Amino acid sequence: MIAALAVDSVSVAFGGVRAVDALSFAVAPGRIKGIIGPNGAGKTTLFNAISGVTAPQAGRVLLDDRDITALRPHRRAALGVSRTFQNLQLIPRMSVLENVMLGAHATLEAGWGAGLLGLARREEARAEAVAREQLARLGLDTQASRLAGELGFAEAKLLEIARALAAAPKVLLLDEPIAGVPPADQDRIADVIRGVNGAGMTILLVEHNMRVVMNLCHEILVLHHGARLAEGTPEQVARDPQVVAAYLGGAQGHA
Repeated sequence: MIAALAVDSVSVAFGGVRAVDALSFAVAPGRIKGIIGPNGAGKTTLFNAISGVTAPQAGRVLLDDRDITALRPHRRAALGVSRTFQNLQLIPRMSVLENVMLGAHATLEAGWGAGLLGLARREEARAEAVAREQLARLGLDTQASRLAGELGFAEAKLLEIARALAAAPKVLLLDEPIAGVPPADQDRIADVIRGVNGAGMTILLVEHNMRVVMNLCHEILVLHHGARLAEGTPEQVARDPQVVAAYLGGAQGHA
């Protein structure tokens, strides 16, 4: 079976520091793979290398066995790599609907410029339909006309997921979707992620909340200084002595 996403010996260095160190792993179609590790382990740098924000010094990124390492972020998005960000990247003065439509524009034949200038009305209507579908899917349809900056933090996190899904990705990269979310809303976001995966979406998840990671993920990759410390099912990782000593400490709180 061809991996939905594969990282092959990828290295990213900043000065003399290797943030990602000859890392290789794969995500099978329709699975959720979690990536854990402390701050500075290389998780967000890895996401940047996969999505095209940062160019690796070595190695390859493969999407459905296609080498996308040299492609710019917008080309990767068009081919099926979509992501959220640890720090929200919403446009506060645009409506909830308009923010999600920006994600849908990545798939339009006429392109971003044409859609935003109103030169492709049919595709603009299609973008709106896609956006409304994703908002309804995530329970945000009643918020469509509100400004994104007016949303609570949990709803803003869901909005970023909706925008990423509007690009019709093959692989969804979620960068700390639970971080900062009040405990009462954490399960709501986890249920959305579980539902999206249940519909067939392949997901790569970076998250510090170990309860969420252990409950959601099919496999977990543990990073230490940008390299693999352990990899396996949640049960295998939770029993790994190196992981317990370095991150878990016998607790199921935060990594």
